[in-house]
Amino acid sequence: MVTYAQKSTTTAAPANNETTAAPANNGTTAAPANNGTTAAPANKATTIAPNTLPPVASISRQECGSSKLCAAEPTKCDPASGDCYFLSAKQQSGQKYNFELSGQTTGYIAAGLSNAAIQTVSHRAYVCANHNGAVRFFTGFIKNLVLNLTETLDSSNERGSVNSGKIQCTFSAVLPDPFTRAAGYSMSITIGPYNASSGQPGPANSRIQTPVVNLSDPTANATNLLSNSTDSTSSAYPVTHTQSFLPVLLVTMCLLGFTAV
Repeated sequence: MVTYAQKSTTTAAPANNETTAAPANNGTTAAPANNGTTAAPANKATTIAPNTLPPVASISRQECGSSKLCAAEPTKCDPASGDCYFLSAKQQSGQKYNFELSGQTTGYIAAGLSNAAIQTVSHRAYVCANHNGAVRFFTGFIKNLVLNLTETLDSSNERGSVNSGKIQCTFSAVLPDPFTRAAGYSMSITIGPYNASSGQPGPANSRIQTPVVNLSDPTANATNLLSNSTDSTSSAYPVTHTQSFLPVLLVTMCLLGFTAV
């Protein structure tokens, strides 16, 4: 009887089961931990590709002057069929506006908005860049033709496309109330180089700068202050107006000459 009791004790079947530690082995495989160390979301965050936009429908001059305010260079150029720089603003509600931006560049194009029509003040910048054939969208501020991307702006509904050296994008943005006048903003377009590897834009080059206008008024006179074209109605300083006084001046001088004789 004693012998059987001792044999039963030395077999220790329950103890052997514990030393196999099957649950512990399953734990050492750490499948969930391996999945965590792959850090797929982190890899996506380090690339710029997820910031590129879905394609945009064609942008055109339709509704310019009726439901949206437009600025273009050359004047009245249709971005749907021609090469030009184009920016439109359409009030959605309150201080929220829908914007369309189009222009020729191999780097980036930026829509700027400021309470003053000069480049030395800070402009809110909404930037669309050619990122390896897709459009990358980012925001910041531009002053003295230098982009500062340390601060971001409120925007939504961004879309963009690149086709034959032309970038087109659309977006919505909420603008601060200018207080001084209803929706008073100067609109601008700048372009510049863009490094797709580093994601960094280069210095800006102005193409359009309008006076401070009421963005909610589609009929506002959004002339281009940078235009030097003598036959363009977008010019802020059209030479044709000055030339129209010359015939009158010559006639007046002739009459004075005859009177003196």
